[in-house]
Amino acid sequence: MENIIYGKIPVKNAIVSPRKPLRLYLSVSHTDKEIQSLASKNRIPYRLTPDSELDRLSGQANHQGVIAQMPRFSYASLDDLLEETKDRKECTIVLLDGIEDPVNFGSIIRTSGAFAVDGIVVLDRRQAPLSPTVAKISTGAEMVVPIAQVNNLSKAIEELQKNGFWVVCSAGEGKDVYDEIDYSGKIVLVVGSEGFGASRLVKEKSDFVASIPLPGTIKALNASIATAVFLAQIDSYRRHHDK
Repeated sequence: MENIIYGKIPVKNAIVSPRKPLRLYLSVSHTDKEIQSLASKNRIPYRLTPDSELDRLSGQANHQGVIAQMPRFSYASLDDLLEETKDRKECTIVLLDGIEDPVNFGSIIRTSGAFAVDGIVVLDRRQAPLSPTVAKISTGAEMVVPIAQVNNLSKAIEELQKNGFWVVCSAGEGKDVYDEIDYSGKIVLVVGSEGFGASRLVKEKSDFVASIPLPGTIKALNASIATAVFLAQIDSYRRHHDK
């Protein structure tokens, strides 16, 4: 089945989000009463289903006894994000340069939702698609954080800069240090691919290329952890400087 999410937390979040499920499939042998009640309250049809059928529908994934069939995902546009943020004094957009691991992608979306990121920009290729795995890892955050798809990251960066954004690129070799940057105003955080980092042209277009000092023996973080460190710092900077 296409356009499904599974797992108790992602499905609960979907039920109360603007992009509600079309229908639910609940385990007949161990029905989650809370989800059943939420579905009834939100007028979402559900079917009590044998576990063998849930296994088939989810491709043998760990569905936890609940599957939701979702409307087809619709990407936002960069213009949508610019329009939404045009009157804001401070905002944050995460731009991903080739995140191909669905677990990393889902984690980045989840972290972006936790830190109230205003949107995510992804390339229309060399990028993990929105999938049931991504949705499960993101715990439904893909339904609340707008995700825009573009065909050229360099042009997207130029357009964002024209609209008042400062671009900070995360890179292990960066000369700037992540916690020494002024994060007031409108910020784009660029996160590169798992194996190669951000592309040369994207780094050249960025206003800052920043690293995270790592005093331990491990000298690299994966993309989703680096995103969390930067977003936590952006939030901390603004909380302490907006007083």
